[in-house]
Amino acid sequence: MRNNVAFLTTIFPMDKSYLFDFFNSLQKQTYKNFDVIVINDNYDGFDEVEQAFTDLNIIELNYSGTPAKNREYGINYVIDSGYDVLIFGDSDDYFDSDRIQVSIDSLNDYDIVVNEISLFNTAGIYSNKYISNRVQDNTQISLDFIKDKNIFGLSNTALRVSILDRTGFDQDLVAVDWYLYTKLLLKNAKAIFTNKTQTYYRQYESNTIGIGVRSDETIKKTRLVKSKHYSLLAKENSMFKELNEREKNIQMNNEYYELSRQKNKTPLWWED
Repeated sequence: MRNNVAFLTTIFPMDKSYLFDFFNSLQKQTYKNFDVIVINDNYDGFDEVEQAFTDLNIIELNYSGTPAKNREYGINYVIDSGYDVLIFGDSDDYFDSDRIQVSIDSLNDYDIVVNEISLFNTAGIYSNKYISNRVQDNTQISLDFIKDKNIFGLSNTALRVSILDRTGFDQDLVAVDWYLYTKLLLKNAKAIFTNKTQTYYRQYESNTIGIGVRSDETIKKTRLVKSKHYSLLAKENSMFKELNEREKNIQMNNEYYELSRQKNKTPLWWED
């Protein structure tokens, strides 16, 4: 029997222990009536994971595309299947046991909820409640706030499916989350930040970029990601045309890199 809440993730060739951390945290959720939609991009041996978590209603969909296209496939499946609530989670992260319940409660009054993250690596948690360094609990997140940075990840957000249209992402889009939520805020969706529950965000080499670290390499990647993001959104809104032109005119040099590294002690995604 299908539930009304979908928890969507993608998996790929990765460390099996990450998947067990992920599913263990879903198994411990206080809210139980949800389906786990898994887009499997060439992870071999997922049967072992399913057999270890038989009390979860796992729906495996085999699909292999770019990260953006995998997300597109999953989101459209959720829309077409008639779910009411969509919760995102990366399969290399894990979550507080009340994450689904807090998300559902927040969606009674808002279209989108973005929850707190804590950063961890092999040594353990090293930055607790990271976003709260910049954003207060129960802050409504505006389009203006995320025009040049992002707090909406595909591991710490949930939304009402009714605000979504079937989507098609550019296959080379990197910041799928930033693009998706920017478009939703452009449509006047209401978003709230909560620190009452957390996503534990794994920091390791396979992350798209991670968060909280600035180096010449991450700054260069940020420039490329922003350029793609703004060029796509410029087709729809004049504000992004201006931002796109500004990005084109930025001169990257040693002084720029040094200023970017020093600018903020708690940088958010794609912020420089």
